Amino acid sequence: MRLLISSLVCCSATATAASAGAVTSPVLIVPGDGSNQLEAKLDKPSVTHLWCDKKADWFRLWLSTAELLVPTALDCWCDNIRLAYDAATDALTNAPGVSVRAPDFGGTSSLEELDPSVPFSATAVFKPMVDALVGMAGRGYARNSTVRGAPYDFRYAPTTDTGFGDNLRALIEATSAAQGGAKLTLVSHSMGCLQTQHFLASQTPEWKAAHVARWVAISGPYGGANSLLRLHASGDAEGLPGVKATTIRAEQRSYETNLWMLPQPAVWGADEALARIGTAKPNTAVNYSAAQLEGFLAAVGYGDGPALLRRVGALRAAWNATPGVETHCLYSTGVATPRSFAWASDTDFDAQPVVSNGDGDGTVCVESLRVCEGWVGAQAEPVTVKTFSAVKHADMVKDAGVIAYLQSLL
Repeated sequence: MRLLISSLVCCSATATAASAGAVTSPVLIVPGDGSNQLEAKLDKPSVTHLWCDKKADWFRLWLSTAELLVPTALDCWCDNIRLAYDAATDALTNAPGVSVRAPDFGGTSSLEELDPSVPFSATAVFKPMVDALVGMAGRGYARNSTVRGAPYDFRYAPTTDTGFGDNLRALIEATSAAQGGAKLTLVSHSMGCLQTQHFLASQTPEWKAAHVARWVAISGPYGGANSLLRLHASGDAEGLPGVKATTIRAEQRSYETNLWMLPQPAVWGADEALARIGTAKPNTAVNYSAAQLEGFLAAVGYGDGPALLRRVGALRAAWNATPGVETHCLYSTGVATPRSFAWASDTDFDAQPVVSNGDGDGTVCVESLRVCEGWVGAQAEPVTVKTFSAVKHADMVKDAGVIAYLQSLL
């Protein structure tokens, strides 16, 4: 698989590079959670409703706006996108009869817009950034040759070997070779920062020195995202109109990455209560810190949660690994960000909790975002921290200031 991708990437990149001209540093984008399309193929033994498809050729699974907003289709979608956990073998797989892939690996189409059928690029993610890069006069940047994408199945953490790491390495090597040995600029956002951090920590210093010019890490949740406590307990509709959080809770819980990104004890400590359960009876309410996540997952009724949390334990232990390349850490503050949660009941978590906010970018608290500041002086390669004000988490990759900073590096 790696050799196949390497040869395809090399040939297509070389053909385009000849007309575009060489660039100083090709750009490779690693998107965040839910920030690239996924496609599915169905041959299912059973379905949740009579109207759900049992068989279907490749179609867009994420993002499918129509399925998310139509109640009769939502249950079908949830069953198609969920992961299945076998506790006996400690294995995570797609739901029975479902195949899933991330389309256009090496290209940018699947991470520029999530649902191209929605007018006016309303589901755009990296489109403004890619447009700006290829629009740099005289710089030679072009889609799919010197501006590349590395979409992946964002439900799986690197604990499950999906081949993403090998494919990413092959893509970097092929792109560099096609551009005469030019070193790449890696750009990642949100959970893509954790994926890139893990990838870089897995490469030798010699390989990184030969292939990577710099890493631009945008809004990385290195110390976890506290909002995932709410997701595992009550679900998170994420602002989708008409969607009940409890309807999508089971499929959200099933993602391995949602366990990976829970708050890190080393950042939040063993004393701060990030979750409180049973506050209707103050004398018996139970507090949970980031050091008590297994107990929290069990308390909110997620039976497989403790085992899945242990499954990603080695990944979580490497939360502060230095990348070993020149790094530019970009994040925003000044936006009210969920920090802790309180549930009135200690048995019923269908109701959304009371939220206490802190500082951050609206999704990730500042304590987690600024973990990268600790890399300054901790590695030989330079680390630059650039902060922005009042830019929301998802908007960082579309923000004019962030894009201008990236352009200045190139």
